[in-house]
Amino acid sequence: MTMTSRHSTEWIKYLAVALICALVAIDGIGSVMANTARTNGQQMEDSTTDVPRLVIKSDSVASRLGGYHGILAFLHNFAVPALLADGEIAAFFGNLTVTPDDIEQCLAMMLDHDLGGSSPHSGAVVESGHKCRGSMPKIHKGRNIPDRTISRFIQIISEQAALAGVSKTDIKAIVKALEQNRAGIRNK
Repeated sequence: MTMTSRHSTEWIKYLAVALICALVAIDGIGSVMANTARTNGQQMEDSTTDVPRLVIKSDSVASRLGGYHGILAFLHNFAVPALLADGEIAAFFGNLTVTPDDIEQCLAMMLDHDLGGSSPHSGAVVESGHKCRGSMPKIHKGRNIPDRTISRFIQIISEQAALAGVSKTDIKAIVKALEQNRAGIRNK
């Protein structure tokens, strides 16, 4: 190996180390900015001022739950069996025109979206070809679901999330997302 090629190899190593250090520094700055934006956003949450936020998808509740696929797996393996085992709730799943798989997929997309994920809010077409609707009153029209049943539904989801190891903070976010739909579901 000549002296020139050895120096070139050394410079390439130094350049690679410098590049790695720069990427780590940029990532660190981005994390600090995200934490600052999140803290400022939380402090201003009750304010009417529009505060621009830096959103890091990997820091969302949806991301911590595994995104759409993680939420779908949770619903399929934990939540839906527990919901259907509850007589009060199971009664409202009779005579549906939509399959349970379609309901799970649409609910998983809605929760993923509402918890900061990348799923569309409504209008998505699931594996069977069913198109998810975004209007809770239209989805639940004629079901006459009482408020106590919605509370029980949310309670079961919360209990199953805790059993699955979801953090208390993330469970609160899930409950908040479900609560936002209460008025559109109740007694429709």
